[in-house]
Amino acid sequence: MSAIVARLALLCLALALAACSLSPPVSPAPPLTAATTHDTLSSRLTLQPDDGEARTLIAFIRITPEQLRAVLVSPYGQRLTTLVRDADGARFEAGDAPGEPTLPMPPEWLASRLEWSLWPLAALQRAFADSAWDVAETDASREIRYHGRLVARITPAPDRQRPRELTLDDRQGGYRLTITPLQENGDA
Repeated sequence: MSAIVARLALLCLALALAACSLSPPVSPAPPLTAATTHDTLSSRLTLQPDDGEARTLIAFIRITPEQLRAVLVSPYGQRLTTLVRDADGARFEAGDAPGEPTLPMPPEWLASRLEWSLWPLAALQRAFADSAWDVAETDASREIRYHGRLVARITPAPDRQRPRELTLDDRQGGYRLTITPLQENGDA
């Protein structure tokens, strides 16, 4: 009887370890100081899952040496949630829009995608050094790879000096994320 219990325990352990390896890994986070800005970045985020309906949010992003803080608002102005990434990791803080659907992705996913789109190439390269992650850029795009396999492609290549619409085609997450900067002329 104890042999059966031992085999069952080993089988459960093997299944648990296999399940952990199936969850998408999160890339190393670059230091917040590499993208710190005194400006609050205002963008329209359109999340288009490969197998579902698109969702548009407005994001007000502030990056300080201590944290990335992205307030996510519905197109009608209701604060849905706030994404915070700091020394304690990434998390969502509750919003004030009862009845609104929650975001369909974990906070680590959204934080990493914003980092891939907002941080300078050199900061990502330093963060990914000595890991299974890699980033490369051409004039046309920025590509993020994990173990040599394409995870996401951002087109065109991000340029904080010339903000423009970016599309992050996320093969790992099964999403297309379009980030459109809001103009100061009243888009917000």
